[in-house]
Order: sequence, then C-alpha cells, then structure tokens
Amino acid sequence: MRGRAFAAWVMAWALLCAGPAFADAPKKMVPGVTGGWGGMRGFLFELGVAIQVRYVTELAYNARGGKGHALRQAGQFDVQLGLDMDTLAGVKGGSFQFTFTHRNGNDLNADMALGSLQLVQEVYGRGNIGRLTQLWWDQLLWDERVHLKLGRVTVDEDTADFPCDFQNLSFCGAQPGNIVGNYWFNWPVSQWGTRLRVDLKKVAYVQLAAYEVNPRNLEEAFYLGHFNGATGVLLPLELGWNPKFHGDLLEGLYKVGVWYDTSNAPDVLLPDVERQGRYGIYFVARQQLTHVAGAENAAQGLNVFVRLTQTDVDTSALDGQYTLGLGYTGIFGRADDDVGFALGATHSNGRYVTAQRLKQAQAPDTVIPRTEYLGELYYSLQATPWLVLRPNFQYIRPGGDENARNIIVLGLKGALTL
Repeated sequence: MRGRAFAAWVMAWALLCAGPAFADAPKKMVPGVTGGWGGMRGFLFELGVAIQVRYVTELAYNARGGKGHALRQAGQFDVQLGLDMDTLAGVKGGSFQFTFTHRNGNDLNADMALGSLQLVQEVYGRGNIGRLTQLWWDQLLWDERVHLKLGRVTVDEDTADFPCDFQNLSFCGAQPGNIVGNYWFNWPVSQWGTRLRVDLKKVAYVQLAAYEVNPRNLEEAFYLGHFNGATGVLLPLELGWNPKFHGDLLEGLYKVGVWYDTSNAPDVLLPDVERQGRYGIYFVARQQLTHVAGAENAAQGLNVFVRLTQTDVDTSALDGQYTLGLGYTGIFGRADDDVGFALGATHSNGRYVTAQRLKQAQAPDTVIPRTEYLGELYYSLQATPWLVLRPNFQYIRPGGDENARNIIVLGLKGALTL
C-alpha cells in the first residue's frame, strides 16, 4: 500500500510539472498547454512580443544514504517576456528581456543530511521567494558582430553557460558558480552587469563581462536592484569557438575563460589573513559526434561534453570541479527524446580541509570534507510539445562529510509550459 501511494504521488507530480531550471529567453513561439490563447499568442509574437510561462519540478528520493528515506520536491515558476525591439519599435538590433522567478519546495540534501557538496535537485536554492531574475537590454552593432548587454543579468546566462539537462547541480549551469557560489551568482540571482561580445569570424568570438559582486543580492526578498553594498566587480574573459564538421552536420562549442573578482576575502587556512582578489579558470567543450541521415531533428545523434574549472586555493573551500558526459538524441526512433550519462568530481581544497582538521581539535563535531564523486543517468521523454518528463538515477560518494555513506537518489525532473 505504501509503495502504491508513493507511485501515485510521483505520477501526479509528473503530470502536473516538469525540466531544466534554467530557462532561455523565449526567442521563438513555444507551444503551451493553454494553446494559442485564441490566436493572441501568435499575434503578439508577430508584433515582436514573446511570452513564456513555465513550471519546473524536481523530485528526489534517497534510496540509500542520509539519516533515512524521504521524498522531496523542489520547483520553480517563471514568467518571461521577450521583446524584439526591431519588430516592435523599429530599433534595429535591439531586444529586451524580463524574467520573474519564484522557487519553492525542499532540499533533500539538507532535510536528510546526505552530506553532499552539490545539490541533488539543482532547481533548489537561494530561497523560496520571488526574484527579478532578468531585466536587460541587448544591442547588436556593426553588422551584428558586436553584442552589448546591460541591466540586471545572471552570470551563467552568458559566461561559462551550460544547459541543465541533468538534475544534479554538478552538471548544470555555469560550473564556477557551483563551487564559488559565494561571489559568482548563477540563476536565479541577478546583479547589475554588462557583457560585450565581439564575433571575430562566423565561428569564433571574444567576450568580456563585468558583474557587481554584492552579498545583498542574496537577500530573500523581491527587489529591482541594490545601489550599495558591493564588495567588488567580477570580471570574466571568455574565448569561444563554434565549429561545424562533416559538411556542417556535426556542431561543436568550445569555450575557455578566466575570471578575476576584485573583492578581498579571508584565507581559508589563515582566517586572519585577507587576500586581495579571487580568480579562476574554466573550460567547456560540447561536440556532436554522429548525425542521423534524414533526421527531422538536426541534433539527432551522439554528443559529448567536458567541463573543467579550477579556482584559487587561497580563498576557495572548493577549488575544482570536473565533469564529462555522453548523450544521444533520437533514442528509440523518437526525434526529441534523449538519454544522458555523466560522471563528475568536486574537489575540496586541501588547505581548507587542513583548517577544518585543526578546528576539529577544538570542536570535535567539526565536519571534515573530501572530494565528491558522482554519476547520473537520465532518460528524457518529450511527452508533448509542452511537457517533458526526465527520470534519473544518481550515485554519489558525498564530499561534504568524510563519514557520510554513499548515496543513491531516484529523481524525476521536467517542465510544463503553460
């Protein structure tokens, strides 16, 4: 009876909700469960107005690990408004984006003391509140070779960006924000920022951005933006290459970047010592390896990704994260279904571990971290144009507590477009 109740609960949520927590700006008309609104949705799109409303959910059940078994749900509701200012008002190359997000639910990791460094529900975090996540203007200049964006932005929408197909945070969003999230704020936290991107050729670009580093941006309240409290500026520089091989059928995307934060921060081993600046380097590679001839979806085939991030060892409790994965789109003859598998590691800084061991001598209950290793497997079902269901399996050697048991998490994520 208990098993039937659990299965029914999971199915109910699957039918109501689902998908990646990070939502791209609506650049095309996305079909929703509410249809075309009597033709109004298509009419607005033709005018240059794109509206998208979604709900995202992530279920997680710890079959092994932690202090017991539990099922937790975390979700995000978001409303996006995109304006093509060329079509709407004749401003050539201009676009405007507004996004409101509201997160809800519970964190399985915290509730059941799993001891993992990375969230097993990537959509959870930064408070169950409503936020202004995007409010920016993007302008194309010089034959659309220069892209200038400014306003309230999220770092990971442009810098080291990566999709959130997996449910574990290790494989989602900009990797630096997963390990130095105390100053690199990923979605849904916005900050004042600007990004200048110059397309060098059709397949290459260089990008420089500047983001406010302000702890007040983490306040759990809705606000348009703060004008005081900043500790510094985050300055990432990124080089990108977007080649297409085998007759333009196999697309790749390669990025390498460095960043510097002008803020001062305490040394992780010597807390009385203040370090000037924080920095790091990252690499992202995604490549389609095979193509299905005559496929209705150009992305059908096998693809691979690799991501590497290294931070400075003076100020970072976590100084590295490394992931790799494979995916196949068009599984079982279904053009939009895909399967993905990834492995990852999040490295605890040895200097920080030493500091915790020294602290343990005075406080025996001090938790000692270690390197976290994990794997995740998912199957993504495009049930309808407006509903994605993505069951997943996670196996984790947690790194937040060296004494924590290995974890098995059974998850379900997806997205419902309204």
